[in-house]
Amino acid sequence: MSGFLSALLTAPADRQVFTAPAPVTAGQIRATAAALAPRLAGQAPLFVYTASAALFTAALLAAAIARRPLALPAHTQDAYLAEVGGAGAVLLDDATLSLSAECDAPAGRLTGAADDIDLTFFTSGSTGAPKRIERRLSQLETESRALEATFGDQTGPVQATVSHQHIYGLIYRIVWPVMTGRPSADMAAEYWEQLDGRLGPDVTLISSPAHLTRLPPVMDLSSQAPGLVFSSGQLLPTPAALACAAVFGRPVTEVLGSTETGGVAWRRQALGDEPWTPFSVVRVGQDEAGGLTVATPYLDGEDPFPMGDRVEPLADGRFRLLGRADRMEKIDGKRVSLTRVEEALTALPQIAEAAALTLPDRQGALAAVVELTAEGVAALEEKGAFRFGRLLRAALADRLEPIERPKHWRFVPRMPVDAQGKRRISDLRARFADTPRVPPYEVVSREGDTARMKVSLPPDLIYFQGHFPDEAILPGISQVHMAVLIGEQTLGFTPASSELNRVKFKDIVRPGEVLDLTLTADRDRGRLTFQWLRANGNEASAGVIG
Repeated sequence: MSGFLSALLTAPADRQVFTAPAPVTAGQIRATAAALAPRLAGQAPLFVYTASAALFTAALLAAAIARRPLALPAHTQDAYLAEVGGAGAVLLDDATLSLSAECDAPAGRLTGAADDIDLTFFTSGSTGAPKRIERRLSQLETESRALEATFGDQTGPVQATVSHQHIYGLIYRIVWPVMTGRPSADMAAEYWEQLDGRLGPDVTLISSPAHLTRLPPVMDLSSQAPGLVFSSGQLLPTPAALACAAVFGRPVTEVLGSTETGGVAWRRQALGDEPWTPFSVVRVGQDEAGGLTVATPYLDGEDPFPMGDRVEPLADGRFRLLGRADRMEKIDGKRVSLTRVEEALTALPQIAEAAALTLPDRQGALAAVVELTAEGVAALEEKGAFRFGRLLRAALADRLEPIERPKHWRFVPRMPVDAQGKRRISDLRARFADTPRVPPYEVVSREGDTARMKVSLPPDLIYFQGHFPDEAILPGISQVHMAVLIGEQTLGFTPASSELNRVKFKDIVRPGEVLDLTLTADRDRGRLTFQWLRANGNEASAGVIG
């Protein structure tokens, strides 16, 4: 295998590098990079953030021609870019880049390209602030060769549900496929239906627990099962791993790693909680506290790197994970610092103290237990818990990306602590044990971002409690709340805000009824449209959230 840049520079001009929604050739990549490279001269830092893998690859090649390092931000919100040193940077994105219509670069325009590029990734550090991780493209190439040696005979054209802005997606969607001549999808699928018709036994799917824990009930995946499915970013829960194996007819290949180390081990769960096998080029060990350490060729130096995971080594060289030793969590495939979340929460005028945590029984969702200031108490009384929680999420938007903002809230008069004044995770999670569950429902149909379901309302549903004691009815705000919860589960979508538009409550709903619920997600505008219909055809409520 040649290097990534040499593979791009020497490939036939008509070689298809990226697919879907339209083919992109090596010649187009070279022509785009040649036109872009002169624009990269100067001293300002270069940041690249694209949805298109083809545009990203062209920017990478252009940076090599201009001999400039590249930074890969996790998102492009202004406050975040300022925090990671990107306030005065040149930002290359989908709006400022476009693919060339030329079939190839003019002769001589690609000469002098660097053999290697310095890349900067950003992850949540132990202090809560975004942490800069410096890597070189050559290190990603070394990992790609190790992947080819391990899985090359099983791998085919690539489809994906993950971003290439993070190291896992960059290696598996771009660097490895380009180096081996396998075409890769230009755009990652946001939801499963976008992959319908694009999978099959010759396809490799690059995915994550964020999608693999939410297999679509109305899409026939077994008839178009990929030949190989990768998952990384966080652990795939055993029930989800076994469900995927049943649907796909083969287990998912999970990869354990980090931005600093790259991939260090892999496993395939067929029975549940199988141990991890280190890659042949990786040496694993333990520190004095029993934490996993690794030495890899993807890192400079020979000192073992601490991974932050407690492990149980096995006699055959494999190991089992025993849990994290720090306050970093993986949520939907991304590293999230609970410390950073808590600092952002307590910076809000409504919050006096906050504890961030994950909820394992809700697919590891991020939650917060919050002690409010007087201003926060007044806002909670005015807006109610649902709308106030959405208000807090919106207030965090300038500092935290969406995955870092809690989805579940508990507002308490005093933060729960033990006799020594310390918070216990069991006490915090107990605050969510009585959270109202989504009522029983059955998905009747789904087309794209519209789903229709039958929802049963048992008499003991918590939303009926206290409203009213003598004759229970379903509160209107509960109908809104349930629409959001069911939308998260069925469409994998949460409205961008708690703002309500065109909402009408037209008919009374009583315990024991079965309602029709129709939900439509407008992902571009961050809105969820809902309609509740009673069995007699009367509209109970309808409106737009977000």
